Amino acid sequence: PNEPPMRAPQIQLLDHFSIHCPHLFQKKLCVAPEIFDDILDEISDHPIFHNQSNNPQLPVAIQLAIFLNRVGHYGNAISNEDVCQ
Repeated sequence: PNEPPMRAPQIQLLDHFSIHCPHLFQKKLCVAPEIFDDILDEISDHPIFHNQSNNPQLPVAIQLAIFLNRVGHYGNAISNEDVCQ
């Protein structure tokens, strides 16, 4: 239904979007939540996502979400809906 947009950094909304608003999840990341989970399962154990550095990496899910968002949007294109969220 028509829920008011939530106000929070959008990366924190991905879990909410995947469960309650899958169309928004897909709009943000250009993949359905199920596909995101499948990709995540395939890449999570890759050594590129794990280091022995004193600078910890972001969780793999967040790295994947950032990547998919960037490759799915051209330049600085942003919708009015994205601004209000």
